Amino acid sequence: MKVATLAGVRNNLSKVLKNLGREPLFVTCNGRITAVIEHIEEEDVEDFLLERSPRFRGMLKRAAGRRGAVSIEAYRAKKGA
Repeated sequence: MKVATLAGVRNNLSKVLKNLGREPLFVTCNGRITAVIEHIEEEDVEDFLLERSPRFRGMLKRAAGRRGAVSIEAYRAKKGA
């Protein structure tokens, strides 16, 4: 786990970002973790935003409620597989 102080990140942001790699960097302020910086590929930005969207999660929950989730076992039994 990588950890850096807010002052260290603020003073060396470009260096921090260049050396970030795949492991998240936890940023501390007054000894407490307050933020996380993590690498993201451009093609993953939309997924990242949707995963954190309360509106999108609500839409998924409503859609699942309307359809009624079916277990794989029930689906196979219904299809005779």
